[in-house]
Amino acid sequence: MRGRRTPLILALLVGALSLAVTFGAWRVAQFEVASNTQSEFDYQVRQAVRRIEQRMATYEQVERGTQAYLMGSMKVRREDFQLYVAALRLSEKFPGIQGIALAALAAPGRQGGASAITHIEPFTGLNPRALGFDMLTEPTRREAMERARDSGEAAASGKVRLIQEIGRHEQVGLVMYLPVYGRGLPAATPEERRASLVGWVGAPFRMDDLMAGIGGERGSDIVLTIYDGLSLAPESLLYVAPAAAAATHRPLYQATRKIAVGGRPWNLKFRSAPLFEARMRSDRPTVIAVVGLAISTLFALLVWSLASGRGRAMALASATTAQLRESEFRWKYALEGAGDGVWDWNSGTGEALYSRRWKEMLGYSEEDIADTPAAWELLLHPDDAPAVLAIVDAFARSTSQTYEAEYRMRCKDGSWKWIRGRGMAVTRDEAGLPMRTIGTHTDITRLKESESALRVTVEQLASEQQRVKVILEHAHDAFIAVAPDGVVTDWSGKAETLLGWSARDAVGRDLAKLIVPPALRAAHNAGFRRFVETGQGTLARNVIEVNAQHRDGALIPVELALAGFPQAGGYAVSAFIRDISERKVAQRLEVQRTQALDEARSALQHAQRLEAVGKLTGGIAHDFNNVLHIISGNVQLMQSMSAGDERLQKRLKSMQSAVERGAKLSSQLLSFARRQPLQPVVVNLQRTLLDMDDLLQRALGGAVQIRFDTADGLWNTQVDRGQLENVVLNLVINARDAMPGGGTVTVALANATVDPEHARRMVDLPAGDYVRLSVADTGTGMNAEVRAVAFEPFFTTKPVGQGTGLGLSMAYGFVKQSGGHIELDSEPGKGTTVVIYLPRSQLAEAPGRVVREAPAQGGSETILVVEDDPDVRATAVNMLGELGYQVLHAEDGESALRIISGAVAIDVLFTDVVMPGPVTSTELAARARVLLPQLCVLFTSGYTRNALTTDGRLDVGVKLLGKPYRREELANKIREVLVEAPAGQSS
Repeated sequence: MRGRRTPLILALLVGALSLAVTFGAWRVAQFEVASNTQSEFDYQVRQAVRRIEQRMATYEQVERGTQAYLMGSMKVRREDFQLYVAALRLSEKFPGIQGIALAALAAPGRQGGASAITHIEPFTGLNPRALGFDMLTEPTRREAMERARDSGEAAASGKVRLIQEIGRHEQVGLVMYLPVYGRGLPAATPEERRASLVGWVGAPFRMDDLMAGIGGERGSDIVLTIYDGLSLAPESLLYVAPAAAAATHRPLYQATRKIAVGGRPWNLKFRSAPLFEARMRSDRPTVIAVVGLAISTLFALLVWSLASGRGRAMALASATTAQLRESEFRWKYALEGAGDGVWDWNSGTGEALYSRRWKEMLGYSEEDIADTPAAWELLLHPDDAPAVLAIVDAFARSTSQTYEAEYRMRCKDGSWKWIRGRGMAVTRDEAGLPMRTIGTHTDITRLKESESALRVTVEQLASEQQRVKVILEHAHDAFIAVAPDGVVTDWSGKAETLLGWSARDAVGRDLAKLIVPPALRAAHNAGFRRFVETGQGTLARNVIEVNAQHRDGALIPVELALAGFPQAGGYAVSAFIRDISERKVAQRLEVQRTQALDEARSALQHAQRLEAVGKLTGGIAHDFNNVLHIISGNVQLMQSMSAGDERLQKRLKSMQSAVERGAKLSSQLLSFARRQPLQPVVVNLQRTLLDMDDLLQRALGGAVQIRFDTADGLWNTQVDRGQLENVVLNLVINARDAMPGGGTVTVALANATVDPEHARRMVDLPAGDYVRLSVADTGTGMNAEVRAVAFEPFFTTKPVGQGTGLGLSMAYGFVKQSGGHIELDSEPGKGTTVVIYLPRSQLAEAPGRVVREAPAQGGSETILVVEDDPDVRATAVNMLGELGYQVLHAEDGESALRIISGAVAIDVLFTDVVMPGPVTSTELAARARVLLPQLCVLFTSGYTRNALTTDGRLDVGVKLLGKPYRREELANKIREVLVEAPAGQSS
């Protein structure tokens, strides 16, 4: 019985064993399929996480490049910033980033602070909507901005609605910030960072755009959902993959990963997609089960039928085992994905197996590469081999579950591909060390090329940063940004240099109080409000010149250009200020040069006019005085001849008065033309005015009061005393006439030192010490037109018959001839002040004049009269004859010399100054004194033509009697000349 049951028992045992082997193989196949699917899913998850982290890290570097570009200042020209961002090629190289924005810190002193987006590029699409937005007003953004400020690192915001969204195709967004600290300011502690903060670099992201392509070539294998923070609540949802089937599909594989993006936690939820599960699904376990069941049945039948042949049964079992092993290798090939190559390495036996895809990835066929570890080592790049082999060796000696390395491998065409090798230990020895490791090869050449492109971009950014740095370092303009409320939000280094305020002191303060002069602040604030409300105004798109106030109070001429951009609450302002002090100095010098030329031209024309008038006046005065002298002489003769006829005497006295008025008019003309010969002496004007007090009081009358204001220690001056008294009298009379209703005349005397600057303004007055004489009235005053011609001869504002118009002209000529300066200060209704500057004299005051009214006194001396005009000569001869003198006469110098040479005793030579003929009057006097050393000389003339003067003053020792003269004047002058004659001369 037992023998008959043995084949059946053996068949059942073999069948059971085969079934057990089949079951084991099925379990192994199922496990490997599940394990490889899980590994592939985990790999896809790791890849997605790594891509997200790499992408966000890359974008963070873009922001850091912008942070470095700013060099600690938010002051950047829009054109420069636009070129910088354009060089980044954001849309090509960095998908998902909407732009790069600069948010300046504004009004740090306000509760909670404020900010404003001052730049955003590219300035296209919806980005312009963001300009001026204060991101600190929104709590989510504020939390990230403060975290970036305090940490100094990048900080991502939570879930926000971007400013650029307008309601169509909206996406969830976030903003990543990097702080910008002032250049050179400390930032080691949170407190220092807060104090040094000047703004932020911000990059807005739309999540759908940001995550586009994040899954790579296998992006449809997994469904990614991203939550802001650690919560998986719907309100925290940032992103969900756009896979419609994923909504109802129950995934076989799920995973959750937590990462930090810019210090903000993200919760990533991964689910396997139907496409992934379909791709990874394998019929191998089922086939193994069916084939194993069939083989087990076959083995059982064979064993049962061949139970008597044990050797045949054992051979059959060995063949079956070999078939199972071969099937196991086939199962391994079934684990290859669509793209990655698979390898199998047994460290215990030293065997290796490479899949077909593994070899094809490098361009090799199945037969080109042997299934040995050495074949893999031979393909490694020489530069990478030592490091990679060290990693593999370390893995083989560790209990680590996985292995990963990146390296280059040689392709069949000689090129190199970057490979990422990953493996997992599936069996271990008793020590826990890997025995059998299965892994994949992934081609990452394109990823490496992207990294290389990123490095090139970073280098370009560095180059652009250097270029912008050079531009900023050589900028000539100061830049100031102002919020709509007038508070400074940005202040460049050039502004610090130009205006004296540091950025720390200026930012957060009212611009008008910093740099606008007080007198202009009201107008500035009104114009600024209009600009803020409308973005329009006089300053918009115009460059104007204004004065800015330096911190020390000095005014600086500047050129100002404004640009406005909209913000919440109005338009913010960017101001570019250029110092034009040097230009203004050059313009002022040019104006001064032109003014000086005009003044010189005017002075030349005035001098030429005066010279012409002087020449005309001199000629007229000479002939006019001769005519007057003839009339005067004959009138005086007639007066002496008709002493008893009162009626005739009255007529003759009227004629003599007219002669005297004509003589005064001629004298005033000569004074204006500076042709009047002066006889200056050193005087003290205070005593001179005191001597004139009675005369001035009588001239003013009872309706006008006179007041004297004299400074202590008054200096002396050297002038012609008589001419000065005449000038003062004329000025006082003019003041009286300007006050028909009465008033006050103030005559003031003071010492004055004219410095070079004051002298330049006076044009014709050298710097030095002067005595200042002013005559001021409280009368009607003059307008500008009258002041301009007040010194012109014959100009008068008085009614016809009440003035000659020569009073101020005579004063002008006398002051100029005396080396001084005269000016008018007058306004309608405010009176007139005439100011005279006369040079100071260091000499002692000359004795005062003693004027004695004495009758004409004659003598018996011999007098030679030389006069070319026969009527004038006859008048002089008759006057002298009546006075008892012996009189000789000649018509010119030549005939007079003949008389003197005739050995005639002559005591006085009385000669006209201006005479025709070859011998002038001065030559006649000199030659006569040679012949007669004791001869006295008395000149007479109505106009000397500068023959007896130097700089308008009579030469020393010259005696002159002006025409016309009265009989008494002639007699007194003759006696004066004879009295002063040298000792021994005949009397």
